[in-house]
Amino acid sequence: MKLRSALMAGLTTSSIILSPLATLAESTAPFSDIDVGSPYLVQVNFLREQNLVNGYEDHTFRPQKIINRAEAAALLKKVLIDSGTKSTTKIPTTLAFTDVKKSEWFYATLEDLATKKIINNKAKEFRPEDTINLAEAVKMVITAEQLHNPELTLPTENKNVFKDIKGTEWFAPYLQLANNKTLLTYSTKMNINPDQDMTRGAFTDLVYRALKTREPGHFFGRGTFYSDSFEGLGTSNGEKYHMNEYTAANKILPFGTKLKVTYLRNNQSVIVRVNDRGPFTPSLDLDMSRKAFADLANPSEGIIPIEYEIIKDEPATTSTGSGTGGSTNSDKDAIDAPPAEPMTPEAPPVH
Repeated sequence: MKLRSALMAGLTTSSIILSPLATLAESTAPFSDIDVGSPYLVQVNFLREQNLVNGYEDHTFRPQKIINRAEAAALLKKVLIDSGTKSTTKIPTTLAFTDVKKSEWFYATLEDLATKKIINNKAKEFRPEDTINLAEAVKMVITAEQLHNPELTLPTENKNVFKDIKGTEWFAPYLQLANNKTLLTYSTKMNINPDQDMTRGAFTDLVYRALKTREPGHFFGRGTFYSDSFEGLGTSNGEKYHMNEYTAANKILPFGTKLKVTYLRNNQSVIVRVNDRGPFTPSLDLDMSRKAFADLANPSEGIIPIEYEIIKDEPATTSTGSGTGGSTNSDKDAIDAPPAEPMTPEAPPVH
């Protein structure tokens, strides 16, 4: 995999946030290219409403545009550092990068991230206009999250679940921890593609997930629904599955847990009650009743990207539902890992 000397993402002449360039405009109006069906609909709109991301003067966000190292650094700082991490007074680190001038719009951003050891200030160059890959981006985000929560530690035991990387790769522990926190998007075949170049949409999705999962009981994943053949069969908690009740199967959440499930491509939500175990396909997280799934998406979609959170006060959008051993309705590969970018030569010290 390609590596770089400073683990960080950068800015080109079309920046995602904070750039002084005229191509960007601060606005709370919706972006014309982020609409129902976009994989980044919920994520981008939430951060836009919080004034954490900007778009272009033509009111577009351009989610498929590759993000560079300076851009990614600025977005990460604004979303994960400035908006939620307790600040500590430290003497600013003098940047050692030979390719970053004090006059650059992102200089103060890099200075702050270097002081917090989120980027590697020992590298000779930062390469602000270079791309950033998924492995680099995840390392940055996890390091920022460790700053927010010092008890968040990298796993020492290799439990790599991804088919296209080795557990001995320097970035494997970061991906493993990110996966445990449900920050990652991957294919049904459990391929993560760590070399993929990050786009504006993909990096925004990553920092959004990190921000939201700071809230207890908040998760992301892939949801599907029971096959109709399970109608009337028993569930793991002894109830019977009924397709028109609002129930779901999950691998670990206690029976009776109520979840608000949101489809990330249309912002539609439904409340379900966990009464079964499953789904048992590693790449899937929630098996919903047909009724619950249909309230979110057309059943023909099979598998959808979801955000789900534990709720206590709302009644389930159901009577007494049921689930069933988590039989997934489809193996349709509905969501592949978003594009990310290359990195530094050797396991770089958290850039």
